[in-house]
Amino acid sequence: MRWWSSLITIGRDGLRIQRAFAAPSAIARAVLGVLLATILGLLLDDPVAGAMASVGAFICGIGTLLSPLRHPVVNALAMAAAFSAMAVLGALVHGTTWVFLLLLAVAAFATGLWRTLGIAPGIRACLAVIGLMITADLAPDVSTGLMMAGWIAVGTGLVVVVQLLPPYGPRFAAQRRALAALYRSLAEASAADSAALGGSAPFTAARQALDLLPQFSRPAAAALFGLLGEAERIRRALHTVRLTAPAATTAGDQEAAAATAQVLGNISRTVASGREARTPDEVWTLLESWAAASSVRGPHDLAARLHSAQQLARRSTDDRLGDVLEPHTEVPGLYTGTPSVARTARRIRAQLHPQSPIFRHAVRLAVGVVAAEVIGRSIGGWGGLGISAHGFWVALTTMLVLFPEYGHTLARAWGRAAGAVLGGLFAWVLSLPDWSPAGLAVLSVVLAAAAFVTLRTGQLMLNFWLTTWIVFLIHHIGGLPGPTAWARAADTVVGAAIAVLIFLLWPTWSTRRVPGLLAEWLRVQDRLLPELLTGYADVGATDQAAVDALRARSRQVREHLEAAVEQSHAEPAEHRGLWSTAQLEQIRTQVSTVAGCATLLGEHLPRTPQDTVPELTELVDPLHEHLTALARAAAGAETVAPGALRSVYDSFTARCGLLAQTSDGDGSVTTSRAVRLSTATVDAIEALTATVASRHRPRRHAAA
Repeated sequence: MRWWSSLITIGRDGLRIQRAFAAPSAIARAVLGVLLATILGLLLDDPVAGAMASVGAFICGIGTLLSPLRHPVVNALAMAAAFSAMAVLGALVHGTTWVFLLLLAVAAFATGLWRTLGIAPGIRACLAVIGLMITADLAPDVSTGLMMAGWIAVGTGLVVVVQLLPPYGPRFAAQRRALAALYRSLAEASAADSAALGGSAPFTAARQALDLLPQFSRPAAAALFGLLGEAERIRRALHTVRLTAPAATTAGDQEAAAATAQVLGNISRTVASGREARTPDEVWTLLESWAAASSVRGPHDLAARLHSAQQLARRSTDDRLGDVLEPHTEVPGLYTGTPSVARTARRIRAQLHPQSPIFRHAVRLAVGVVAAEVIGRSIGGWGGLGISAHGFWVALTTMLVLFPEYGHTLARAWGRAAGAVLGGLFAWVLSLPDWSPAGLAVLSVVLAAAAFVTLRTGQLMLNFWLTTWIVFLIHHIGGLPGPTAWARAADTVVGAAIAVLIFLLWPTWSTRRVPGLLAEWLRVQDRLLPELLTGYADVGATDQAAVDALRARSRQVREHLEAAVEQSHAEPAEHRGLWSTAQLEQIRTQVSTVAGCATLLGEHLPRTPQDTVPELTELVDPLHEHLTALARAAAGAETVAPGALRSVYDSFTARCGLLAQTSDGDGSVTTSRAVRLSTATVDAIEALTATVASRHRPRRHAAA
């Protein structure tokens, strides 16, 4: 039953058509590149030149549309160089099958490892390997293959050139998009519940986009780096406000939440467009009145942080960004950070072990692509309908379908196969008329444009237009019969089936990764939370650098954990996991709650000797012991009893009299806040403990 439910869910996902499109200017540039390549082929009256130049422009154009984080010219140039170089390499090894297959396996393995950097870089690497397969399979000899590679390079060069055309948009466009999305998520969260503030994906995306900037250009982007820092402070202030008024029960709180969302939304629009979106003065008056009427620090901090973020957003619209902030301005990450090449190498090296899902994906991809190439060549020409002794389309499909996750792999297989069959039918209908060379050229550009527009809408629509386009470009212009459309569809179905079979033979279940990721995250909390509690003993007692490093690590592991939980919902392996789907969602929510408590503990560390609460340091050892045991329990090594930490905490607060002080009003505001934060932290950890223990496989017991 679970398998059947999983297949229904995945089938629905594979056929879903999303309303997601690239920037119109980027699509127009990609279409213009294909158009210029097609015109070049018509002027030369050379179908091979036109077809290969169009292929180069098409593949390079797709590379520019896939989540661009760098400058469009840089993206296009890198994609052009990689695709052209692989096409030349494929032409050189055309006559030696075993060398080609060995090279294909190595390239596919490297492509799988490149998936470490994200989905878009992984797909770009796949597109580059396609150049290797095209010339190695389609070229009749080495000299012709080199000529084909040359025209492919011309097509990619045209795409690079069109990136230089206007409109240009604001400077640091990719970084602005990421920051705008971050502030938009904060605006949405300001009117939602506390759990919505725990998402770290927008922060990571913005941080990664800014990290890509070279050192020499960072001073000019100082305002953008400052906006990233202010976004983190705004989230902490929102956490604090939610702690003091969790439900926003009063009308003033609700109006302040709406005003905060409006300010954050205007900041997002200002950063995205490079033109200031002004917030009305009455909104600021409302926020200042709300903050002045509050007796706690949270609203004051939030209003101050919003003012600072708005000023930075306004400064980011200045054309002279380098003169906006003084060089000595302290902006986190402005002059620091590991160079991108070293950071990339470190991330890839971290995956070179058999337990890594990325490493398993890379091995699976190398084996699957080579097997698909061999099978494709063995199939031959499908009884005269296809290209004999070829295998590139089968291998291409296998490479683009295989993902590290079960749900994505099956959904892409189903979507691409269905799209190819429907595209084959449409291509067959279009092949019935007698097209002139000019008509075929115009239609191929229109079909390429449709593929660009639907690139992000899902595999069904993309492969529908892609199949139709490739039939006209390669087969009709090449003089092959119209029914070759069905050969493309058959190749796609075979390649998708091979990808699914390879994954099922050596799967990487996200359900099985959750316990290890949860245990790793708890080990980070085992270091972070005691460090934060120690900071309440005295001003400056916390090692802030260590706390920042632990927070960064916690955020990274939590994102992997949340992704694994999300991916596990599509898997039929729930019975093999420690927790049910509902319990996994509980764990994800409770992990976010604990992370929020850690954020608040760090935000309210004592700033003066009067703010210290040295009694909290007595919780360090019990908390460390509990988190250590809970991490082992999450990994399946032992069980842990819920309520043990709560019992220790109740005894501690009764002995120290902290609860009595805060309930009687005799304690200071800072003491009361510290007690509330520590109580909320213990409650969150106990809730997570109860969920972890709810369906744990007992092995041996350990005291918490």
